[in-house]
Amino acid sequence: MEDFEEQKLRLPELSEKIFCKNGYARALPNFEHRPEQERMAYACAQAFAADSALLFEAGTGIGKSMAYLVPGIIAATRFNRQLIVATRTIALQQQIMQKDLPRIRSLFDACGELADCAGFRAAILMGRSNYLCSHRLRRALAERRELFDTEESKELDRIADWSLKTSTGFVEELDPPPNPDVWAWVNAESSSCTARNCSDGQCFYQNARRAVGEADVVVLNHSLLFSMMAAGLNAEDQPRGILFPNDMLVMDEAHLVPDAATECFGTSLSSFYMARELKRIYDPAKKRGLITRQGLAESRDKQIVREAIDCARDFFAGIAANFLSSRDTVRLTAPDWVDLEICAKLDTLARMLDALAQNARTDSLSAEIKDYKRSVVGMKNTIEDCAWLADDNSVYWAELAKGKKSDGVRLNSAPIDVSQILRRKIFSRSTAAIMTSATLASDGSMDAFAGKIGAETAESFVCKSPFDYPKNMRVLVDTSVPEPDRDSMRLDCEPLARAIERLAAQVSGGTLALFTSHRELNKCASLLEGSDLAKARNIYVQGRLKRGAAAVRFARDGNALLLGTDTFWTGIDIPGDALCQVIITRLPFENFKHPLAEAKMERAQAMGENPFLTISIPNAVTKFRQGIGRLIRSKNDRGIVVILDSRIATKHYGLKFTSALPTPFFARCNSENLIERAREAAEELGILKA
Repeated sequence: MEDFEEQKLRLPELSEKIFCKNGYARALPNFEHRPEQERMAYACAQAFAADSALLFEAGTGIGKSMAYLVPGIIAATRFNRQLIVATRTIALQQQIMQKDLPRIRSLFDACGELADCAGFRAAILMGRSNYLCSHRLRRALAERRELFDTEESKELDRIADWSLKTSTGFVEELDPPPNPDVWAWVNAESSSCTARNCSDGQCFYQNARRAVGEADVVVLNHSLLFSMMAAGLNAEDQPRGILFPNDMLVMDEAHLVPDAATECFGTSLSSFYMARELKRIYDPAKKRGLITRQGLAESRDKQIVREAIDCARDFFAGIAANFLSSRDTVRLTAPDWVDLEICAKLDTLARMLDALAQNARTDSLSAEIKDYKRSVVGMKNTIEDCAWLADDNSVYWAELAKGKKSDGVRLNSAPIDVSQILRRKIFSRSTAAIMTSATLASDGSMDAFAGKIGAETAESFVCKSPFDYPKNMRVLVDTSVPEPDRDSMRLDCEPLARAIERLAAQVSGGTLALFTSHRELNKCASLLEGSDLAKARNIYVQGRLKRGAAAVRFARDGNALLLGTDTFWTGIDIPGDALCQVIITRLPFENFKHPLAEAKMERAQAMGENPFLTISIPNAVTKFRQGIGRLIRSKNDRGIVVILDSRIATKHYGLKFTSALPTPFFARCNSENLIERAREAAEELGILKA
């Protein structure tokens, strides 16, 4: 029997035996040997065995999830360690849980040398607020008269009925989604949802938590991983480990790691959220709330909450009037820019809640009151941090909250540079940490990405896709499109909408049009929905359906048009002719006027760098590569990429984008011959609309 160290040393060799030509993986149905996958699996096995960091760019079609999961699960089961797999999208989590892990289990079952690993346990972890707590549900049902009006009470009954049918208690299963005000009283995001209070085995969150504790493989998303780190719920007090003691980490879709970390290690507080939280403590209009349960509150307590609500309303209204009357976003650059009377009100409220918690009749109610006290203190701290500009490594700004432009205001802060945070929390933890994506490198080098995430000492590899792009992809660039005005949007959307309509009509399958602006997307959507194309094909628009639902319907139709921005540039996986054309409406440069982008550029300039060359272009090229990557998802896919931005052909930096194309060939077109060239390309590829 090999000892522990010998097994670790043999892991890369074993991985090679699995993925090599005629290796163990040939036992899987429809398995194809891919040298790129073999190379990646070997590199991942080395990282797991040596507890080292690895950055691996794996082009589309390599099969990267199997390449890291197989050696990772072997290491987890044989070395008695947990493998943490973090993804950005739910779609990839579902692929791992429903497709990849069962496939790996069958591989292990079929191979005698791996049979001891076939019993691996896997669990998916979501944030607490996503789970129903049966204990809190029972209390809410018992105290409904003190908490809910008639409509909310009906919603509570609907949730209770669903609780008898669901096996997971996961909110995504509840259709339509629950009323957020009611869900807040029954979900697991409460200190009263504990193993002690929920000991009957009926609490969905506690069951999920136990499953995670027993699992060899834990799947979660980037945001939850970083949120747990930011809250101190990680393994920093252990000799090694990132989330759990002695674990190993893989982060897929890792090109999005810097953005996810920036969001989670920053802060955000909206007027809508603050009003909702305070009214859950006590709503003067409805005369109900947390502190009215069991007759806990006196009139003075209610008055304290009422004063905090009124002061919060005035606080955010003042910000809107003084800073946001003529623009949606303003960077905060001078300390003490706002009056902090609200903080005194919140401090009084926190002390009152502390006293009520001590007098609560049950430990469960006391725990919930303490939760709200922590929430109040958190809001106070966020306001003070934003008022004092407390962190030199952060940028602060106020903005009109999306969807609430009439009266909604949000305060934000974000770290300008997350590399120091990630270096400390991930890459100096003496454990394996693997970052992978199809788009990590810039000009063939991983140095820029490594610098962003604090992984300068990590080993890095770039493996290109095995797909035949020159054969299966055509790229058209319209060089006649006017360059966009840097200070405004392309206000005349009629030519753009007309081009999208005519291009979509040329192909037999579906078209994905990618935008960089919600405003431009919505204008084009309005024009297209009144066009002849809409009579023959369905048109799906981001924001009108959930992201997942839009993608499912688009794939099902087979010939629809999908208009998307932001998240639709990445993570959409629709193989086959249901997606046979991608239209890039504009090169995806980020908004350089946003306070965070502005602060990053200022820092780069202070370090003697050209921020456009070191930040703007690499970020845009990565997103550009992701957008184009939506097209060819399997070796048999074929399709057209159309770029409606002349800068790719006329600007000096255009070479950065053309070099990032997966095929070295592209055709220059103009408004007069674009449709003709698209038709020729569709005919060559066999996707011409009959």
